Amino acid sequence: MKHAWILNTLLVLTLTAGGSAQAKKEHTAIEGLPEYAPDKPLVLPDVVEKQLANGLTLWLIERPGLPLVSMYLAANAGEASDPEQLKGLSNVLSATISSGTGQRSSRQIAEQLQALGAEIDVGIGKDISYIGINGLSTETDALLEILADTARNASFPEEEVKLAIENELQSIIASKSQPAYDLNQVFYRQLFGEHPYAFVNPDPEVIRKITRSDLRQAYLQRFQPGQAILILVGNLATTQMEAQANQHFGAWENREQKPADIPPAPETPRPGLMVVDRPNSVQSTIYVGRPMPAAGNTDEFSLKVANTILGGAFGSRLTMNIREDKGYTYSPRTSIIDWSKGGMFRASASVRNEVTAATLVEIFYELDRLAATLPEDQELTRAQRYLKGSFLLANETSSALAATLTSYWIDGKTPADLAKYVPGIEGVNKQDVQQMGRKYFASRKQVVTISGDAKAIADTLSLFGKVELVRP
Repeated sequence: MKHAWILNTLLVLTLTAGGSAQAKKEHTAIEGLPEYAPDKPLVLPDVVEKQLANGLTLWLIERPGLPLVSMYLAANAGEASDPEQLKGLSNVLSATISSGTGQRSSRQIAEQLQALGAEIDVGIGKDISYIGINGLSTETDALLEILADTARNASFPEEEVKLAIENELQSIIASKSQPAYDLNQVFYRQLFGEHPYAFVNPDPEVIRKITRSDLRQAYLQRFQPGQAILILVGNLATTQMEAQANQHFGAWENREQKPADIPPAPETPRPGLMVVDRPNSVQSTIYVGRPMPAAGNTDEFSLKVANTILGGAFGSRLTMNIREDKGYTYSPRTSIIDWSKGGMFRASASVRNEVTAATLVEIFYELDRLAATLPEDQELTRAQRYLKGSFLLANETSSALAATLTSYWIDGKTPADLAKYVPGIEGVNKQDVQQMGRKYFASRKQVVTISGDAKAIADTLSLFGKVELVRP
């Protein structure tokens, strides 16, 4: 990595001293378009916060207008809580939670929801397990009854479990043909080491060993009122929501056994250059990144703006460089993902073998340019407008707002944090962006993992330092 850092330092110094024609070109205003209209403020919902006697947290929002309701029941435990000997259990668990209860089969659940004009969504992330239902607000009581039955009484029928396991095994087979499959495992392992966040790909042999008993035990540990939240957003009074929630969840009892606490994930980068060999592959998939702070960190808004300028939107620097100017790739992208115990930054691009090293040079160049120069006025304004607009649009519907609030609770935030987003983005200045570049994005501090034909790309990659061939 030493050679790459030296090379990019020279490139950035050149840019700093003399300016960049390309940088000027990519930010030229488009003539003939009208000025932006004034920003529309976010209409903040009035969130009623309650807690049932058993510890179940309630966030209730009355949203008049369309006759719809969205409900999410979420527990603060997910993939990271899978037992060490059963990593991947959550994949099967998410597929079987709604596959039957003591009162209903999976078919009956589906048919009853269809009759009520509703649909169910079950999902598990790094730190969350949730069950969501969206439907008509006039059927809230009936929908809550189905939600409560699923969250409290899932039975995991043997045939449904066998089917879910077989589907997961087939999914693994299909995924293994993709370059990102092994690359993800190497990348996450380098970022997070032995932390549970490092796990990505289930082992088929482990999946085959999962039993109905394993699933039920994990389900009972996670779904308990004392470590769960029920969010209701819909066209009915919050007093009615509270009464119905208490009716269906008030008798729900806590249990002694709970998932183990997940420690904070590492934030210190472990730079390296690793290649996952895919013989005869005609292109390389490149990941560049590092571990990052957890959700809600003090740099949250500055990082969002900096990432958007770098590669988080179509008109970003990385896109203009390696897609529009050089034609190396179709869809480069950078992202910052934050969970409750840690996060990560990742730049990604898939390119032809012969431009793998050249693409890496340009990624490093853009990373170091972020730290060496201040963004232009237009860059900053465009990134802020993109983020604010995306946030407002993403929370227009009741279901989206309920999902956002669910993630807020998992990350330790409150409903009041909704009001902080737009001002937080607006408050980021040029110096903040540059500081994020210096603090997090220096090329010499990044992990580089590449999936491709090692024989075709290893020699050119040696410019950047020692190349390590790795297995997932």
